[in-house]
Amino acid sequence: MAVEFGVLGPLCVKVDGRVVPVPAGRVRVLLAALLLHADEVVPADRLVEWLWDDAPPNPRRARATLQMVVTRLRQALGEVNVVRTAGAGYVADVPPGSLDLHRYRDLVARGRYAEALAVWRGEPLPDVRSDLLHREEVAPLLEHRLDVLEKRVGADLAAGRAREVVEELRALTRRYPLRESFWAQLVTALHRADRQAEALAAYQEVRAHLARELGVEPGPALREAHRQVLGTGAVVPPRPGVPRGLPAAPRVFVGRQRALRELDAAAAGPAMVIAAISGPAGVGKTALAVHWAHRAAGRYPDGQLYANLRGFDPSGQPVSPSDVLGSFLEALDVPPGRIPAALEARASLYRSLLADRAVLVLLDNARDVDQVRPLLPGSPGCLALVTSRDRLIGLVVQEGARPVRLDLFSPEESAQLLEAAAGPGRTAAEPEAVDQLVARCAGLPLALAVVAARTATSPVASLRALVEELECCGPLDVLDTGDRLTAVRDVFSWSYQHLGDAAARVFRLLGLSPGPDISLPATASLAALPVGEARRALAELAQAHLVTEHAPGRYTAHDLLRAYAADRAAAELTGAEVRAARLRLLDHFLHTAEHVDRVLYPQREPVDLPPAADGVVPERVGSHAEALTWFRGELRTLIAVVGYAAEHGFDGHAWRIPLCMATFLHSGGHWPEWLEVCGAGLAAAGRLGDAHGSAHMHRGLGRANALLHNWAEAEQRLGAALELFREVGDRAGEAYVLVNLAGSLELRSRPAEALPLDLRALELFRELGHVPGQARAFTAIGYLHHELGNLDEAVRYAEAAIELYESITDLPGQAAALENLGLAHRELGRLEEAVVSQRRALELFAKSGDRYYEAGAWSGLAETHRRLGDPGAAREALRNALAAFEELRHPHAEEVRARLEALG
Repeated sequence: MAVEFGVLGPLCVKVDGRVVPVPAGRVRVLLAALLLHADEVVPADRLVEWLWDDAPPNPRRARATLQMVVTRLRQALGEVNVVRTAGAGYVADVPPGSLDLHRYRDLVARGRYAEALAVWRGEPLPDVRSDLLHREEVAPLLEHRLDVLEKRVGADLAAGRAREVVEELRALTRRYPLRESFWAQLVTALHRADRQAEALAAYQEVRAHLARELGVEPGPALREAHRQVLGTGAVVPPRPGVPRGLPAAPRVFVGRQRALRELDAAAAGPAMVIAAISGPAGVGKTALAVHWAHRAAGRYPDGQLYANLRGFDPSGQPVSPSDVLGSFLEALDVPPGRIPAALEARASLYRSLLADRAVLVLLDNARDVDQVRPLLPGSPGCLALVTSRDRLIGLVVQEGARPVRLDLFSPEESAQLLEAAAGPGRTAAEPEAVDQLVARCAGLPLALAVVAARTATSPVASLRALVEELECCGPLDVLDTGDRLTAVRDVFSWSYQHLGDAAARVFRLLGLSPGPDISLPATASLAALPVGEARRALAELAQAHLVTEHAPGRYTAHDLLRAYAADRAAAELTGAEVRAARLRLLDHFLHTAEHVDRVLYPQREPVDLPPAADGVVPERVGSHAEALTWFRGELRTLIAVVGYAAEHGFDGHAWRIPLCMATFLHSGGHWPEWLEVCGAGLAAAGRLGDAHGSAHMHRGLGRANALLHNWAEAEQRLGAALELFREVGDRAGEAYVLVNLAGSLELRSRPAEALPLDLRALELFRELGHVPGQARAFTAIGYLHHELGNLDEAVRYAEAAIELYESITDLPGQAAALENLGLAHRELGRLEEAVVSQRRALELFAKSGDRYYEAGAWSGLAETHRRLGDPGAAREALRNALAAFEELRHPHAEEVRARLEALG
């Protein structure tokens, strides 16, 4: 019999892989306390303190009650009971190797830090309710884990893995902003990764934070890390706490001294500056802009913002100013739910946030003046750096932009770039081949970069062999200065023609992808390949510098590379192949989104999907947290995919994908984006004459507008949805819209008008025998009765909802109803009962992984504790609510923070 006990995460007991249920409450606290001191005698007095959080209500009966709890624990454990009486206390005799805490400590003692940390399953004992036990026993465990984590990171740094730990250390310093050891490791890691400016920025950030919060200077370890960085002669970085969105600086940068001087001169003025870098495709506009931006970052201490506007992306439309402003506002810490929907409102908020700040805004690859104007800051001290193939004369004439024109490299600059990439030894050994390569590249930096990459990745091949290879493929057509794309196409062909068949096919198909990047699984579906084969093809493309893995498992390419991929697709794929590939890609996102949405909300009405095309393997997630991660990672791509589907005649996908995004967009506060995709979906459903699809899109538009407080539009859209659902005979859809209409009225504090709508919805759900809908209506009606002061009715409906939710195992729904029940009990003065209901709601929200509603439940519990006269418990609940809302970047965080401050 294999027995497992776990405290490094939720409390866990398993026998042969089967979970042994442990009753909640004091039984769970007792087991946790004994396991934390396994094989040690724990005095009964200490156990009493932990079970009752310091002081039992009836000390004289505490020992007797403790014995009853021990008996219940032994009964629950059954055949794996390890609890025995020992003197004046109790002990848990666990079998060797069965307790995760023992395994963790053993691995630490042997210096196997990474393996030790892997034993942890999450925060210790979140399902054990004893504040005193957490303070006295869990808190030291967490501190010990941080010490071990420091040792593991230190080992990684010592092993030369500085680049690999940078992002982990950034996350750790955000989570533990006063822990100097993590900051010192971050500064060291950035320094060893040759990111000196970022290393200094990190030091300045923690120094300011320590001064502000504690009134102290950094300690010896941090100062030593700072001294090591200063030894490299790096430039002082921007102030802390600001957006730093610049891409990585080019690894190799040569020449452009005149252009750099012009940019320096432009930035020297006191007014808001616009610098417009223009030139032909592939001339190095982005490289110059990013290089100079990193060099000048110290002049803009309030941050740097970056956007690739994709102005000349042949696979789709340029990025809209509205979408860019949405990303900028999020980078400036505006919660998604507070970002306006209208372009003008977004631009106004953006300029207001930049007022009196010194920020550098890099707008890369602009299509025209109209795309750029809404994105320009309006404050002195800011600088907008714009790159474009267009000369942007309108910006020069009307906004006074400083034009910076880039031309081709000189032969000397071209040779410098090749020497920097290939190494001076190789170029000095073959000067004639260098001259021939420079001549064939005609001074085009992008062409030179591709040649340089080939030489760098083929260290044993001669440069002459590369020249002969170019001669075999035909001369580069770069002398025609009116058509730089032709030259770029030839340059890319050098790498493309050396690809294996699978990688070349994947590259062609990537030219059909509309999003800013693409994941490995989506690529596999696009190409109808197993994931392993797709991964190998992408690795080959990355090696050839035809794609970049900019995040683990996510791939992107410069827009010129995307243009070349699209050209290859047009030249080498038949119309039928193109349509089949587009269908596979859209099916991938549709079927994956539908599955992931069901993980977020299992009781959602099913979406009628046609079978996925052959070769499509939708992604699968196993938890609520994984579902949220998938949607967050694919949000921008999904938005692009909806428009792409409509553009290429896949209107069914164009309305079904937004339907499958609704749960995430609603709970995540992405309400403007919800309007965008439902607007496109509504047009697509209209073209199909699909009344059912139109009804769903009207409903989505109505719900999003209600959350954005666009009341008239919300009422109009929901009214249209109601009519269409009635027209197609979808009575469940009709009932859900009635609930939404009632919810809109409730948001406007009009519960009396909302109640009849919810009652009618309940009537429809009952006629249909639709249990999830009935539970939803009961929940809504109960809350309205609470708002109307009909507290007994509120209790009755909440209890009815709980009963139904239990019958269908809807944990989030049951939790919501329990939360409503707790609110009603609270207003009736039944504060202890309210706490019981609200804590049970919190347990279920935590189990289902729904952080948004869990945060709201913590907020409600805080008010109950306040009324009970327990400000300490109220503060703790508000801190939990605030942490969750901040994690979600939800606007409710501001209200909770204000309440927490008011408690003192």
